[in-house]
Amino acid sequence: MARLVSSLPLFLYNIAAFLRSQIFLLPVLLFFYQENGLSVGDFYLIQGLIVFFAFLFEIPAGYLGDRLPRKYILITAYALFLCRIALWIFWSGYEVILLGEFLYACSKACFDSVSSSFIFDILKKNNEETKMVKAYSNFNAAMYIGTGIAALLGAGLYEKFGSHVLLIAEFVIYSSAILLLSLLPNAHHPLVQNVQSFSLRLKKFWVTVRYIFKSLKYRYLVLFSGFMVGISHFFFWSFQPLMKNSGIDPKLSLADFIAQGNVLTNDTFSSLDFHDWFDYIKIMGIVIFINNILRSSFSYFASTVARHFSLFALASFSFILDIIGCLIAFVIMTTIPLLPQHCFLFILFLCVCIGFQLMFTITHISRLHRLINPRIRSLSSSVNMMTGRLLTALMLMLPKFLLKQESSWLTFSVIDIFWFYAVIFAPIGLFLLFKIYKYNVRRANLLMNVAENKC
Repeated sequence: MARLVSSLPLFLYNIAAFLRSQIFLLPVLLFFYQENGLSVGDFYLIQGLIVFFAFLFEIPAGYLGDRLPRKYILITAYALFLCRIALWIFWSGYEVILLGEFLYACSKACFDSVSSSFIFDILKKNNEETKMVKAYSNFNAAMYIGTGIAALLGAGLYEKFGSHVLLIAEFVIYSSAILLLSLLPNAHHPLVQNVQSFSLRLKKFWVTVRYIFKSLKYRYLVLFSGFMVGISHFFFWSFQPLMKNSGIDPKLSLADFIAQGNVLTNDTFSSLDFHDWFDYIKIMGIVIFINNILRSSFSYFASTVARHFSLFALASFSFILDIIGCLIAFVIMTTIPLLPQHCFLFILFLCVCIGFQLMFTITHISRLHRLINPRIRSLSSSVNMMTGRLLTALMLMLPKFLLKQESSWLTFSVIDIFWFYAVIFAPIGLFLLFKIYKYNVRRANLLMNVAENKC
C-alpha cells in the first residue's frame, strides 16, 4: 500500500504530461495560421521567434524555479498555455497569433526548467532517487505518445469540425491537467535565503559560457550539437509546407473556405472536392505520429549505440544524413510534377535524420555531464540547450526573408530552401567535424564513447 501511495504522484504527473502534449492543432498549424491571414514565410518566422523567446526566458525561468516551489512553476507553465488557447478562441489575426506563441514560448521555458527536477524532488521525498532514470523515461514516453496520438486525433477533428473545436478541446484538456497538478504534493520548499540572486546567477552563467567556449575540448561539440538541433527543427517545421508545396491541396483550401464565412456541408463537400485536402490532413497526422515514435525509439537505443560507436562517428553519420536529405530535396525539386507519395517518403526520411540527431544529442550531453566541472554541470547543460535554441531560431526565421513575396526579386519556394541551406550547412558542418576530430579524437580525449564499459 505504501508503495502505491509513493508512486501515485508520479503517475498523476505522467498523466498531466500526457494531457500537456494534446496539441491537436500541431499537424494543421500552418493552415490555422493561414486562416488568420499569415503566409508560409510567417509560419517559419513565428516558429523561429518561439524558440528565440524561449532562449531569452531560459535563465529567468531557472531562477524562478529556484526561488519558488516547482509545483507552482509547473502550474504557471500550463496556465500560460491555457491563456494562449483562450486568446485564439476569442480573437484572430497576426498580432493575436504572435502573442499566443509568445505565451507558448514562456510556458515551454518554465516547463523545461523544472519538469525533470520536479520528478527528482518527489523521488527524493520518498528516498527513491535511484529510480530517476526509469521515472524520467516514463515521463518522456508519456509526452511522445501523447504528441503522436494528438496528431492523429487532431487531423480527424480538424477534418470534421475545424480549428475552433480543436481549440475548445485543448482548453478543456489543459484545464484538467492543471487540476491534476494541483493535487500533486509540493515536494520542493526552497530556502529563499540560500538562493542566489538573479544578478549572481547571470554572472555565473556568463562564466560558464566563457569556460565552455574557451575550451577547445567542448567548444566545437557544443556548437555542432546546437547546429544539428537547428537542422532537425528546420526539417520538422518543413513537413507541412513541403506537403502543401507538393500540390496536394485543392484550388480552394479548407482554410480559405472557412475564412470566407461558409459552413461545410455534404453539398459543399462534394462541390469543392475536399478529398485531396482530407488525405493531406490524415497524412500529416500519420507523419507526426511516426516522427514521435521514431524519436522515442532512437532515445531508447541511444545507450546501446554508444557502446559500439564513438560520438565522433555518430556525429559524422548524422551530419551526412542531413546533407543527403538536402540533396534529395534538390532532386525532388527538379521532379515535375512532384507526386505527393514522393514527398511523403522524403518526409519519412527526414524523420530518420531527426532520430539520429536526437541520438547524437543524448550521447553528447551524457559525455558533457561526465567530463564537465561538477560545480557548473547544470549551467553547462543550459548553455548547450540555449546554443541549440539560438541556432534553431536563426534557421527558422531566415526562410521568411527568402520565400516568394510580393514586390520582391527573390523567387525561392519551400523546397528551394533545402538546397540553399545545403550550401550553407556543408562547409559549416565539415569545419566543426574537423575541429572535433582535431581536439577530441586525435588528442584521444576521454569518453568519445560514453558507454559504462568503456569508461
